[in-house]
Amino acid sequence: MGSRPLASACAEGGFDLAIFRSGSHGRPFVSGPPGGSALSTTKNNQSVSPISRAGRYAAWADRLAADTAAKWHIIVSTAFLAAAGIVWVAGMVELRFPGTLTGPFSYGRIRPIALLLAVIGWLTLSLAGGVYYILPRLTGVRMRGEALALAGGVGTAGVTVVGALVVLLGGGDGTGPFSLPWWASLALLATLSAPMVVTVSTVRHRQEPNIYVSLWYALAGVVWLPLLYLVGAVPTPSAMGAAMSESVSLFGLSNLWVVGMGIGLAYYALVKETGNPLASRQLARVGFWSLAFASAWGGAGPLVFGPVPDWLEAVAFLMTLALPVSALANAANLSLTTEEVWAERRDRPVVAAALAGAFFALMTAALTSFGTVRSAAAVVGLTPFWDGVLYATLFGAGGLLVAAWSYQALPSITGRTLAGPGLARLHLRLTFWGVGLTSALLVGAGLVAGYGWAGGSFGGISPTGEGWGDLVGMASLLLGLSILSGLIALLGQFSFCLAVLRTFTSGRPANQEVFTLVPAGGSSEGEEEDSSETREEE
Repeated sequence: MGSRPLASACAEGGFDLAIFRSGSHGRPFVSGPPGGSALSTTKNNQSVSPISRAGRYAAWADRLAADTAAKWHIIVSTAFLAAAGIVWVAGMVELRFPGTLTGPFSYGRIRPIALLLAVIGWLTLSLAGGVYYILPRLTGVRMRGEALALAGGVGTAGVTVVGALVVLLGGGDGTGPFSLPWWASLALLATLSAPMVVTVSTVRHRQEPNIYVSLWYALAGVVWLPLLYLVGAVPTPSAMGAAMSESVSLFGLSNLWVVGMGIGLAYYALVKETGNPLASRQLARVGFWSLAFASAWGGAGPLVFGPVPDWLEAVAFLMTLALPVSALANAANLSLTTEEVWAERRDRPVVAAALAGAFFALMTAALTSFGTVRSAAAVVGLTPFWDGVLYATLFGAGGLLVAAWSYQALPSITGRTLAGPGLARLHLRLTFWGVGLTSALLVGAGLVAGYGWAGGSFGGISPTGEGWGDLVGMASLLLGLSILSGLIALLGQFSFCLAVLRTFTSGRPANQEVFTLVPAGGSSEGEEEDSSETREEE
């Protein structure tokens, strides 16, 4: 790691930082905005800066405080990932072989539990940790409300565990995508509001005058999170209204929060990893606003060509046309940012994970837009097609984008190198192929079943009478194969959990970031060069 990659992070708003080698006193790399700050350094236990020893200890305390919430969220979210992966595969088994799991493990209970563990327990906690990680680095101030951030994370984890047990035991009320009873929904809404309070307060007191791309997504994401959850949690008097609010809430959380926040963190991680400034702020704006206006409308997709108003079908179709535009703009921007290191992607898990996540986001956006076309919805509505889209969104786009920021942040917040680079490569391969195949098989099963039910012709098979068994057999075969590919994806998820755990416990000592904000001295040549890159980006 050299000073150039570290310094160029300021192009995405990286603030004043010094890097200390954990367990030793090697010479640190230093960077900072010109005229903004002077940083404490040590060499062979000798001070080379006017900052006192007490100041250095205060800097370490600030770093620990700033990253405690991020570290806690990473650790806890990986445990939920393992649980979510297992429960999701169990749900796929029950879908293919109805009655295999009965009582508390029936499909009607397994599905909302799997969604709760994946969306809230794993992805929400991990993405919130990512927000807490980038806040001090992009604002130049210590994160405000550290205690609230930790309390919100602990509360979210606790409500998720309790809620999953309540639903498993039959205490769910069937409202929303997670079927939580009203008191659990109210508690979860409160804990999901904590990232919004912390983020808005920190950004409001920032020293950095610019609001960088990653902060756009952070500010929008933490506001969308409780609002989208509230949409699905509020009871409605009609069955159609309940189905619509549940679908909009789930697809909104999956796209606006999971994919949107994941893209925002990927922008930061790639700039830090490659040392390159963001390729295009114009593309970032296109991606952001297209996603902001279009994502929630994808929730109407599974209900198109159903009992929803005609005007809603038309609006949903028109709005979701912006989803592929957003995904393509973000994918192109991320690819252009990493253009110089593309050949090294095998040895750079951050780069590989971010680009693979952007690819899944593009594919799911295209499928969602396709599924809202009325003629297509007549085929794929209420079929496993939408399960495939959701699985690819959560475990493909969401999972890989989460991995990108986690792999970049772990050395910074732990002071250890990423343990077992082979584990990271294994995780990426198993996830890419496992999630990709599972999603493709579920989408294929939906198309086969949908065309059959709509009277389509597959080798002259009729969807009625004796032909019904043959038709179901085709879709059932694809569903059965999706279980096998789902197990491959599950192994990839376990590999990620193991990579994170081993980094915390047995990673080799590495460079570690320490933030200090003290009166400025001069600026180095490297700092002046970085400042010019920042101005060019603006």
